[in-house]
Amino acid sequence: MPARSNALSELTRFWLEIRHGCFFREAIPVPVPYGLSDIDLAAIRPDGTAFTLPSGIQVGPRIIIETKDEHDWDASGKKFGNSLLSDIENLKDGPYIPADVKGIHFVMLRQQHYEVAHSLFRSDDFDRLFVVHAIDAESLKKCEQHLQRHHIHWLTLTSLIDDLQKWYKQHPRRTSLRNSITGDMFHLIFGFYLGK
Repeated sequence: MPARSNALSELTRFWLEIRHGCFFREAIPVPVPYGLSDIDLAAIRPDGTAFTLPSGIQVGPRIIIETKDEHDWDASGKKFGNSLLSDIENLKDGPYIPADVKGIHFVMLRQQHYEVAHSLFRSDDFDRLFVVHAIDAESLKKCEQHLQRHHIHWLTLTSLIDDLQKWYKQHPRRTSLRNSITGDMFHLIFGFYLGK
């Protein structure tokens, strides 16, 4: 199974690892009927503490992440909003969508993914984070409280970049970001291009 390689997942990994001090695994296989799915990223804070999303919500120290970037054909996030509302109908009041339900768009809501995360962390005490380029705000608002009860959270690219930019401005040693290609690009763009 290939490791994540799109820009959104790389930015998310950078945000988790460098911004929040997480250790992580990527592309964790999840057996599903007639195939194999995966958990894009699983992260843990080694000091056992939570961290704060740009929305102000505390998550962690254990978290699984699904990144979805379809900005080429769903720039507004309306399709994601509709898909989420459809998936939520199948979630009902449980922590996951049962394994036999078909047609789920956000696969990390499925029972199989929940069980793999449980076996990985040896606990039900973990958060699920969906990182997307955009999602329709009205659709998200309709189910946000329901999702939060089950430790399911959303982060858009705009929020992620804003958070990284604020953090970068206060960073005590920005050149240390050059130890990774994503960090180096971020330092180059924000420090030298946008910083002028």
